[in-house]
Amino acid sequence: MIAASTDDNTLRLYNAYDIVYQYSTGSTINKGLQDSTEIPHGGTLLSYAWYPFMSQSDPASCCLIESVRDHPLHLRDTSSGRLRASYTAYDVKDILLSASSTVFSQDGTSIYGGYLNHIARFDVQRPGLPVDLQLTTPSRRSRDGIKGIVSCMAAGSSGLACGTFNGHIGLFTDSSGMQSWRVPAEYCGSGLTSLVWAPNNVHLWAGSRQSQHLVAWDIRDLRGPWAVVPRTCRTQQRMFFGFDATGRHLVAGEMDGTITFHDVGDIESQPVRVPAHGDLVAGISTHPYYPLLATASGQRHDESQALLESDNSLRIWAVSANFAEK
Repeated sequence: MIAASTDDNTLRLYNAYDIVYQYSTGSTINKGLQDSTEIPHGGTLLSYAWYPFMSQSDPASCCLIESVRDHPLHLRDTSSGRLRASYTAYDVKDILLSASSTVFSQDGTSIYGGYLNHIARFDVQRPGLPVDLQLTTPSRRSRDGIKGIVSCMAAGSSGLACGTFNGHIGLFTDSSGMQSWRVPAEYCGSGLTSLVWAPNNVHLWAGSRQSQHLVAWDIRDLRGPWAVVPRTCRTQQRMFFGFDATGRHLVAGEMDGTITFHDVGDIESQPVRVPAHGDLVAGISTHPYYPLLATASGQRHDESQALLESDNSLRIWAVSANFAEK
């Protein structure tokens, strides 16, 4: 399934099973996406994440966690849109904390929520209060830790990575606690909006709003960025990116509607650019097993841009294994 959030505070779920099946069997793809479920919300949908072992053959695993402004974290059944469970965190004054980001742990047993100067860990099997609520900085005046709203998270075998709108990144591990560093000003823009672990779980990639680059760090040596690739983002909107099924290419959307493929095995090489949409490509999602890519486009246009043609669409692409070499 594919999930897409829209400007009307609705999360739309599309059933792509027929398309994936036809591709896997070599059949001609003659069906479009089926809009199976719509989940309306009473506020802005800030973040959502699929259960890592989701399979349509197992209905119990068909769920995602979502964060809505001024609401607890909600676990949703993606078959019906039904609310399965809620996970709530409060500060020391018993004020509800609203998560700006959320993600499942790699083994699927825990849910993490990112808040203002807090990170909460919930047990999936125990809805309600968090198992652990941790401050990301000792105090407001302290220079240690990570400060600000935890705007993005990425869980991997190397630990839980968290980024903030203030440009800080923190890496939480069971063995060494927390490591933190600040993104250089020339790459930070106006705050981090996306973190992605490379398939090797050694390189951590970060993307920022109002920035012209995607930046990677080697967590074994945090003295400076490991790699920097161009990605134009002249907007406050979140623009996501990811890796293809082979783990060789970093795939990112651009402001002009193109998709770029960066060969991480040869960072100095020129990226391959493919025209995909007529507007900003904000969503990128790759299939974990097949060379299939889903992209979503669209953005808000002000009055001066009202006459421009917008493209609010969701598309699925078949990408050949040697595409980047053509």
